[in-house]
Amino acid sequence: MIASWICVTAMAGVHDLLWDFSSGVPSANPDRGLSYSSTVNDEEGVKNGLKGIKLNSSGWCSFVKAPVAGQLRLTFGPRSGKNPTSLQVFASENEDAGTYHLVGVTCEVDGLQTQTILLSAQENHVYITREKHQETVLERIEFVEGSFAEPAPCAPLESPVPLYSAGMRTDSMDANAAFFIRALMNANAGGEKMIRLPDGVYDLGPLALTAIEANGVTILGESMEGTIIRNQPDYRYESIDKSATLRIAPGVEGTRLMNLTIENALDYYHDDNGRGVALWDQGTKTVCRNVRLLGHQDTYFSDNEGGTHYFEDCEIHGTVDFICGDGDVYFLNCLLYCERRSKSGEGTDAITASGAGKDDKGFVFEGCTIKSECPVVSLGRSWKNYPKCVFLNTRLDYSAGEFSLESNTIRRWTVQGMMALPEFFGEYRTMDQEGRVVSPETNEVTFVLDGKSRTMNTILTAPPDLPMEGRR
Repeated sequence: MIASWICVTAMAGVHDLLWDFSSGVPSANPDRGLSYSSTVNDEEGVKNGLKGIKLNSSGWCSFVKAPVAGQLRLTFGPRSGKNPTSLQVFASENEDAGTYHLVGVTCEVDGLQTQTILLSAQENHVYITREKHQETVLERIEFVEGSFAEPAPCAPLESPVPLYSAGMRTDSMDANAAFFIRALMNANAGGEKMIRLPDGVYDLGPLALTAIEANGVTILGESMEGTIIRNQPDYRYESIDKSATLRIAPGVEGTRLMNLTIENALDYYHDDNGRGVALWDQGTKTVCRNVRLLGHQDTYFSDNEGGTHYFEDCEIHGTVDFICGDGDVYFLNCLLYCERRSKSGEGTDAITASGAGKDDKGFVFEGCTIKSECPVVSLGRSWKNYPKCVFLNTRLDYSAGEFSLESNTIRRWTVQGMMALPEFFGEYRTMDQEGRVVSPETNEVTFVLDGKSRTMNTILTAPPDLPMEGRR
């Protein structure tokens, strides 16, 4: 697969600067000996103001160097915020994808910096991607022939986001938050598993990754609207794996959440971008009833292949991929609320981003309602692995604003994949507010990714002998 992406026309040579976007205009190497997926050109004051090759979930660049040993110098940084990012470099003696191997991973950087990787004379075909789940901009690539010492060991970067830990102090916290944290610490240590929270705001401030670490913990609020567990991490440190308000730790079974709101109040609209997870579930057999999850991007993240999760009479709010991940997740009678994609109100939302494992059933929505402040909404897009998602008997509610499931890039589902083509996307009997079926009879979509495609009819039909009560 890697070989099919490389389309160079010349070799990088000794002391050859391959590419430099620092002035906003590509310079040097006029022979175009570099291939890449896409570029960005952010002006000063926009995100981090970087210019160069965009390395996101599907981003890459590649080139062929001269058959000499030397040092590869990569200048890169996170596109927005200060979350650490790093690059991984693969190489091969020829273009055969099966011969590529990992040469090395750069140190993490939280701003524009130069890192080095040594390449041997035989490592001629070079392929670079990001290593972290962080959109990265590669501004400059340089290869210098010669003998160089190994790069110095990486110094770990301290996380700028306060993270939950079992021994943390609570005396400086908001009283409600301190009560909740102490009760959770006790449950994690083997104490009372039932945590009852009366109505009120349990404000964790910038604290992230407050963790449920024991089996069978129940958090029972007084009401969905009145009991609110909230955090607000700094928008500069947005992240899918460092921002979560509440996290269910790996291996944890049987968590119950009822009658409460979990809110990640990260300032998404500062940059019209930023992952702020409300619930990160790495456990299994999780049940949520009458729970509201408030956020924007990646609001709910199911992160356990083979895990099972159940939502009933819940609300989930967001903009981009606000229900994402893997496992078997069943949503019954839930409200899926699409917030504005940007401050201006322009843009499109995507409800789901499935990364289901091979044996996972993926996301199943039964009897749910979609309401939107965004004018264009996608039912979902394919993330990774074997994406699967089905909407059954969905109701479209236009009370918050009219919206469409169609655009140049959306045919009820997003046509462009991220890291995989969909395994199965389906929709059955989507209705308007009056109960009239509005889904088309057929919807044949050709999904595309990196020169590959997959065509499927996303409209499902019931067997003719299925009783009407079975069709809802």
